[in-house]
Amino acid sequence: MAGKADKKSLYQQRHRIFGELLRDVRVRAGLTQLQLVDALGMTQTYASEAERAIRRLDIVQMEDWAEACGTSLDSLMAEYGARKLDAKFAEPIEPDGRKRAARRL
Repeated sequence: MAGKADKKSLYQQRHRIFGELLRDVRVRAGLTQLQLVDALGMTQTYASEAERAIRRLDIVQMEDWAEACGTSLDSLMAEYGARKLDAKFAEPIEPDGRKRAARRL
């Protein structure tokens, strides 16, 4: 049975799903990590860690990310909600969650 500490863990499935979504939104926008972070005024480490679900983003950072990728925070959150319910996003393609097979973005 999962305890409270497990629910607060940075490494939950929900975090991975959201990190993968951030990556997919960026890729759909045709942006490299370097192009994205240049627009955001951040380092590449920032984008890499967010996409690997190592870094948590606050609501303002999520909105900035979405806008830099040509979408809205509302659209980002709607897609996140849909992915949480979609079985094809339940498990990472690779054990560490970094590499993804060619699935529809």
